[in-house]
Amino acid sequence: MSTRKFIKKLTASLLFIAVVMSFGVQSAFAESNSPKATVKNNVVTFSNLDQLKANEKLTIAVVDSNGDPATITIESVDNSISRVAKSSNSWKVSYKGVVIHAYFYMTVTNNKVTNAWDYSITTLGSTYSDASLTYNSSSAKLTFTSNAYNGIASHTCWLKGTPRGTNNEVDVTYSM
Repeated sequence: MSTRKFIKKLTASLLFIAVVMSFGVQSAFAESNSPKATVKNNVVTFSNLDQLKANEKLTIAVVDSNGDPATITIESVDNSISRVAKSSNSWKVSYKGVVIHAYFYMTVTNNKVTNAWDYSITTLGSTYSDASLTYNSSSAKLTFTSNAYNGIASHTCWLKGTPRGTNNEVDVTYSM
């Protein structure tokens, strides 16, 4: 009997240790630096972007100024395609709403924007004009005018990417 009790106690102890260790492993993974997106005060913050592999995306749902659903996405661009130094990160920043879909590319080196290129704007039921993509060391911004109802109503739209913190965070703001 004493051998049987010993085996039961040993088995129970090993099971208890295994359960405790598995909880420890789960909490370590829960606190890992996986890419994430948060929205606060109409600013979408993408963080831990250095963990995204080439062509991986991170998307968050938002509500535009008209109360319609939209998404903001950031996508890692393969540096061999964008022809930039390996120490740089290139991102495709996009907005997709009910009426407007817009995106542009930007390159960030040492937490500074070093290039912005190749934008696209698609509208449904309206036209756009005066499109421009500008950048300085702190941000890249796509700006255009959306014209609805045959030019009767117009709105200046923009999509902006701003690196902050370290090379693994980008804030995206917009007005559509």
